Amino acid sequence: MERIDQLINTIEKQRFKPEETLWSSEQIACWLGLSKKTVETRVITRPGFPAALRPVESMQAHRRWFAGDVLDWARKNKGTLPAPRSGRRRSTD
Repeated sequence: MERIDQLINTIEKQRFKPEETLWSSEQIACWLGLSKKTVETRVITRPGFPAALRPVESMQAHRRWFAGDVLDWARKNKGTLPAPRSGRRRSTD
């Protein structure tokens, strides 16, 4: 039992804090309960949305956002976020 507790402690220590975690637009969509397309067209394009970064210097690299910045932005803008459409399947592409 002690070894299991040690393993759990090790795993919990390895978790990244939101300010250290990078999210893709798909992960942002999942967290907001929206489609990836809605996030890419109606959320990350808003003025004041956190600036994206590319982990590598290439225009083909996917943009990423610090999760902590996205969480803070969403809290400040919670009344203006697009609402998911009820009764429709959300696309994940």
